[in-house]
Amino acid sequence: MEAARIREASARVIAALTVAGRSRTTIKRHEAEFNAFARFLETGGGEVLPTERDCLDFIAERSGVMLEGLREPTRSRRAQLARRPLILLMEALGGGLPQVGQATTAPLEHCPARFRATRDEYLAACRRRGNAEASITTKKRAADQFLAYLEQVGRESLGQAQAQDLAGFWVRRQHAGHAPKTTGSLRSALADFLRHLHHAGHIEEDLAGRLPPQRYPRRGESTPYPWTAEEVRLVLDQIDRSSAIGKRDYAMILFTARLGLRVGDLRRLELGWFDWRAKTVSLTQHKTGVALTLPLPGDVGWAVIDYIRHGRPDAQCRQVFVKHRYPFTAFGSSTSAGCRLGYYARRAGIVFPARRSHGLHSLRGALAVTMLQADTPPPVVAAVLGHAGTGTTAAYYFRLDIEHLRRCALDVEDILGAAQGASS
Repeated sequence: MEAARIREASARVIAALTVAGRSRTTIKRHEAEFNAFARFLETGGGEVLPTERDCLDFIAERSGVMLEGLREPTRSRRAQLARRPLILLMEALGGGLPQVGQATTAPLEHCPARFRATRDEYLAACRRRGNAEASITTKKRAADQFLAYLEQVGRESLGQAQAQDLAGFWVRRQHAGHAPKTTGSLRSALADFLRHLHHAGHIEEDLAGRLPPQRYPRRGESTPYPWTAEEVRLVLDQIDRSSAIGKRDYAMILFTARLGLRVGDLRRLELGWFDWRAKTVSLTQHKTGVALTLPLPGDVGWAVIDYIRHGRPDAQCRQVFVKHRYPFTAFGSSTSAGCRLGYYARRAGIVFPARRSHGLHSLRGALAVTMLQADTPPPVVAAVLGHAGTGTTAAYYFRLDIEHLRRCALDVEDILGAAQGASS
């Protein structure tokens, strides 16, 4: 009798996973864990419904890790894979609806408890100043890292913080090997936090002035990866379009490759911005505030429609592309929406050289080069990419058009001959 209830609950979980658009691999993994758990219960008699203790014993047998509770944080990947199906199964056995996509554990708090009130006071001040949530996220990360360092070096109050603490923290961050742009963002956010601490009376000295100057990369110093049309095709071929996440990733990558939309605008894309009759998409660019209308190719439009109809979860936001993890929110402006592009590129066997950016934004360069090599006038390229003028297009993308640059090459023999003639 109880075995039948477990089978029925397992089937409800599988149905919930299917409705949520989980991949075949995920569903098979859950089925395998359910079957293994049923065999585990049979060895113990299997006459009553499983308890949390039974789940923990099963996880320990599968992974060698004994947890104190089903939602206890663990670094063991095997324990995580065994635990997740059991959480859903126990919810189903309890008569509830399995919450597919919910967080297994609560978010970790990186700020020491003794400094948390001051940190929250600072973030509230940022919101009152009208800072965007993306900026607040960056500032929170910088404050948390610095406050955690203060606790590590034994500072019991902010009043004990000294310039040497800031120097030690900064040296540690420099050794982390982050890109100059990342380090620059951290420096800017940390300086703002330190100024707040000084103005609020938490520290006597304005330590923001003690931060070292930050070198930002020069324009063109970090060039995007020169995608070819064949490489883009290989990446798209690696995406499993039968899964919900695959439908989303395919539409996002294809949209960027074909229309060159900035990642920030791709995150914000709303269904109401599409004119399906005119086959266009219109938006106001987040970076420039300039209106932009782009033609909507058929393959891009159908990819978006396929995702909306058959892949997008029931999210309570207007954005087209959303996270496939409960509660299914839109991508935040600080979220790397393009991180899966690298995953598909690796599966396609593409190796990126060092110091070459290869996120979704790099696909804008591929589109620009394709248009330039087709002798598209620079003003048209600038308009498609949403640039205010051709100056930005020239600075970033003309140098990537190797075929046209070859036509500008000078004959070395002619130059040497002219130099010898002038000297004689």
